[in-house]
Amino acid sequence: MKFVKLDEKGWLDRQGYSKKILFTEEDLKSKGNVVQIVKNEAHTEIKPHYHKQMIEIYHVLKGNAVVFCGDTRIRAQPGDTLLCEPREVHGVVNDTDEDFQFVVFKINAKDEDMYWV
Repeated sequence: MKFVKLDEKGWLDRQGYSKKILFTEEDLKSKGNVVQIVKNEAHTEIKPHYHKQMIEIYHVLKGNAVVFCGDTRIRAQPGDTLLCEPREVHGVVNDTDEDFQFVVFKINAKDEDMYWV
């Protein structure tokens, strides 16, 4: 078993969000697969982007925000789970006064597979 204490992982700042990597592909023994938590602070956004190969599964933990993927826009809240497939333009707009946090399961992940729109 592998066990992660959330408070032992540091936030890594990215463009418009922060993330904590919970399990790397080495931890999972699965090339291209990663599990992380993403945080959008109040009144921030993850700009529209897409991936050519990566699939992302989001599971909302805290707060609410507008999540868009392809032609679908929803106000996601705790307990919601979403799937973004390769080449679907997606992003997050946190238009609230609280942080929005979600777990991201990345499948076929590669650092260079991110294209801003």
